[in-house]
Amino acid sequence: MSPLGAGVHKKRAATVFPSHVRRTFTRHPVDYTGELVRLMDDIATLTHGIAVYVAESDEKMTYGEVGQTPISSSFVTRKLYRQLCNDGYACLILSKDSETPLTFPEHVPHGGYVVCVSPLDSDPSIAHPTMVGMSFSIYKRRSSASLPGRLLDLQQNLGDQVAALICMFSSAFTLQYTMGYGVHAFTLHPVAVQYFLQSSAPVMLDPVPTCVYGNREYLRGDSKIARAVNEQSIKYDWKTINTNSLLANFALFMQNGGVLLWENAHLLCEAAPLAFLVEQAGGAAVDHEGKRILDMKSSDNPHATLTLCCGSIDSINEIRAALA
Repeated sequence: MSPLGAGVHKKRAATVFPSHVRRTFTRHPVDYTGELVRLMDDIATLTHGIAVYVAESDEKMTYGEVGQTPISSSFVTRKLYRQLCNDGYACLILSKDSETPLTFPEHVPHGGYVVCVSPLDSDPSIAHPTMVGMSFSIYKRRSSASLPGRLLDLQQNLGDQVAALICMFSSAFTLQYTMGYGVHAFTLHPVAVQYFLQSSAPVMLDPVPTCVYGNREYLRGDSKIARAVNEQSIKYDWKTINTNSLLANFALFMQNGGVLLWENAHLLCEAAPLAFLVEQAGGAAVDHEGKRILDMKSSDNPHATLTLCCGSIDSINEIRAALA
């Protein structure tokens, strides 16, 4: 058996995340500077480090002891800021949990991309959650190059994303990403500290739903979309699953299929990247009125939220018909 584990052929080198991104970029270049590739490398490297802090359950990371202070989203945002500050690939960071967008000092290089991040999503009722997630959405900047980012750079058409990623820290550390050419899944190797491609075949949603993921109270509420999803759930005898975390629910949804319904999803940091991933996996994502997420444009409020509904194309079409 290969030292990288079962299923990895000895005569064929495993594919790591940076190599896969470069191959995709070579076939479908987004820019001719290579900034996007290096930016995604930096984000993946950041998640390697965050995985260690999550495993230790402590920002101070005292090895051999159980953590006393679970890491916070502000801690992760600071790590991301320091990672990208001097690289010159990004001009602005929008973090779900930061009131204002983060720009870089004038004396550092400013790149051509905007990064929107949900830095640490987990069940808030658990001190040491078993599933923790991060999501990233990347856009090209709209303002003049080589200058600090502006609010104008956050007024984006959601369908103009150039890349989206989601990382889950659980019993295994996984990453899924898309640059608009399918969704590809990776697992972090604990010794090599690299993300290795799980399968050469892109991730595809199961077209036959068996579960609905979301808050049970909301699903039983009076909103029109909740009633539409609940009617489907009763009609097809779906199970209801909820981890109290959008990204954890989404990871299970991508793995097992079904329908995901979540209230108050952050438009730029959560709804947009998740919708991009879902559509690239053969599904669809809409809001509470049945409008396609990727047809929307962000508003002057960078922290706008909405109700997110994801599923197979057939399931979403049935929900849209019920909303009409």
